[in-house]
Amino acid sequence: MKITIPAVPAGLHPANCWRRTLAGLDAEERGGRPVRGHFVGPRDVVDVPPGTLIVTVDMSTVGWANHYRTGESYPLKDAVVTVYVADGEELAPLWSRHYKQAKSAFGTATLKKITRLLEEHPPPAGPIAMLREARRPNAKAGTCRWCDGFVSMQLGHVTGHGDDAQVEHYEQCPPRIARNGQPCAVCGVTVTSRQAQTYLRRDGSGQWEARHDRLLHCESSRLPSFEELQAAEQERRAEEAKAQQRREKDRARRQARKKAKEAEQEAAHRAEQARIEGLATTSRVSRELANKALSDHLRARLMEHTDTLEDGTTTMRWTVEEYHPGTGWNGEDYDPAPGIVRPHTRLADARSDYQSLKWNPTPAPRRPSGPRCDNCGAAGARNKRHDSSGLPGRVCNSCNDDEDYMLSFA
Repeated sequence: MKITIPAVPAGLHPANCWRRTLAGLDAEERGGRPVRGHFVGPRDVVDVPPGTLIVTVDMSTVGWANHYRTGESYPLKDAVVTVYVADGEELAPLWSRHYKQAKSAFGTATLKKITRLLEEHPPPAGPIAMLREARRPNAKAGTCRWCDGFVSMQLGHVTGHGDDAQVEHYEQCPPRIARNGQPCAVCGVTVTSRQAQTYLRRDGSGQWEARHDRLLHCESSRLPSFEELQAAEQERRAEEAKAQQRREKDRARRQARKKAKEAEQEAAHRAEQARIEGLATTSRVSRELANKALSDHLRARLMEHTDTLEDGTTTMRWTVEEYHPGTGWNGEDYDPAPGIVRPHTRLADARSDYQSLKWNPTPAPRRPSGPRCDNCGAAGARNKRHDSSGLPGRVCNSCNDDEDYMLSFA
């Protein structure tokens, strides 16, 4: 009887699917290899004896995982196993099961089920003849006869026989980027390159036609055309240019107000300095605004002073002082330096001066290294000396500083 082998479900690639006549099982094999019979292709027209069983396996990739040892990615696949029987003029399904993991498709449960089906439907005797072969996977890589693109091994199919055999992509050649303004072959609206692709019409014309992305569903809802999107983009750019001009004007007004305020403050400052020039200070009230450490033995502080002048008016002054904390400078030996005092007439200048001072810790003293001192035993003996008995040796800097020091190398 003449039957047509079931086609590959939509969305699956034929490289992940196979069909085979079911003539028996080999208990010593594992996976899909126990099945014995003739391989057939999807949509092939085959002449088989009545009662022949056909098994189909359709696998699809459902995700990816990483190998726990190598870290390499590998696909996770599921599988649908179906057994048909040639009954009358068509195939009738006997049993089907979906496996979440393809590796379980031919486990113990499946093999037991197929064994029972073979007992119920014994394989009939008779030859199996191929009447019309729909598609044959390409056994080697080649060039597609439609688009001249590269076709990897087993990922396309072969048409023709002998010297006329040619390779082509499976069902559809890979799409290309669409040009702006091309009309969509489905809805007729002009497309943009980011929303559509061009597909080769495999009818012998060799024409590439544009189609919107299928997720946009242009057949059920109208999409904006390329001209409309271009007009909207120009309008958006015009609005953005106007907004930029407004921002520039606002920035210019702020800068003008800032410069006017700075000029006013500068004029007031110069007038104040001219007023107090030559006037003596009768009293001063000071307060500390900020204080920080600059090193292990040096600090800095920002002071604000309110000075009363001889004419009875007051004025503000600021100083940045670097000082050594402690008893202060009194002119005696071993006292720390008195520090530095920098006066300012503007608070902003004083703050900038104060903020420019950074923490600079005293570096740790270097530990001496080298040969041992013949006098005290410390490291770093780099000076040649003779001891009180005239013996030559090497001493450290401490023992070498005082020429009257009685050295003894004994």
